[in-house]
This record gives sequence, structure tokens and C-alpha cells, in this order.
Amino acid sequence: MTDPKEARRQKVDEIHFLADNFGIAPVRGAELVADGSDADDLASEAMIEERQRDPLAGVPVPGPDKDPEHIEKGVADLHKPIAHRRSAPT
Repeated sequence: MTDPKEARRQKVDEIHFLADNFGIAPVRGAELVADGSDADDLASEAMIEERQRDPLAGVPVPGPDKDPEHIEKGVADLHKPIAHRRSAPT
């Protein structure tokens, strides 16, 4: 038999799957995978976990100590020169 904690964890994972892949709200997803007050508990647990997730996990972001004007060496050649809109000297 499946451990009750593991079964609960699996249901919460299913709620996250429905939310991430199909845009189904956690409350509605919990109603699909469970019924009654168990669905409410699962929905609240899934929403708490959702709030604690880092939306930028796995995405490269600049370090906090870098200068905002910093340009990586390999990318510098890709920048276009700035053309000023000043009139030509007469």
C-alpha cells in the first residue's frame, strides 16, 4: 500500500501539474484530484508551495554585485553603435 504522506504529496504534485501545464487554478485542480475538505486542504497546501517557488529558478540572472552597465565580453560585439541625432556641422 501507498504511504498516506506519499499519496498526499502525489496529489499536490498533480495539482501543480494541472496549474503549470493547463492553467487550472489550484482550487479547481484540487477538486479534480480529491473531494470534500481534503480538496480544500490540498488546495491550500498547493497555493502555499506556489507562493514559495522562485520564479527565476534556473534562469541566469546577473549577480547583485555587478554594475548595471556591465556588458559581457562575448556580447559586446553584438551591440550596435549609437547614432546621435545631432545635425551635421555646417
